[in-house]
Amino acid sequence: MARAMIVRRLLAGMLLAGLAVPTLAAAPHERVTPASQNAAQRLPLGTGSRVFARAEPELPAPSSEPSPPAAGPAASIPSREVAARARAVFEANRAGKIDRSAYTADMNAKISDAGLARVAAELRLLGDVKTFVQVRKITMGATVAYVFRIETEKPPVVEETISWDAAGKIDFLQFGPAR
Repeated sequence: MARAMIVRRLLAGMLLAGLAVPTLAAAPHERVTPASQNAAQRLPLGTGSRVFARAEPELPAPSSEPSPPAAGPAASIPSREVAARARAVFEANRAGKIDRSAYTADMNAKISDAGLARVAAELRLLGDVKTFVQVRKITMGATVAYVFRIETEKPPVVEETISWDAAGKIDFLQFGPAR
């Protein structure tokens, strides 16, 4: 019993550590919240020795030539729709003009106008986007977070971590340097 509790605590700690992405600047962003603050409320953790989170492996950069059908589960194949939605969110944040109706009430409360302006300025300083590629898909119960690596004209390479709730609203969004 005590051993199972220790294993659960270790797994929960790994989940939280895996979701914590460092921020772009040293100064904290109002709109960015460490995953640990809301993890207990957002993540349905099960019992027993089940795997609670799985980070899908890093995927190769897309090429212009058609690739053969991917082997393995369909869930590991990046979705063009998800990538297009994530890219639109990135561009809206870079422009400093987000559609607040696309965010959950909790996320809206965390995004201040000053914080959005600061993030927009930081993202614009990076220059034009050269590549925008999904590198991980993290599954925790019913919650799925996608991680996109964004290479721009100027360093650093940035990662966007994003997830949507069942209604299709953004319930987690974070930008940070690529790990």
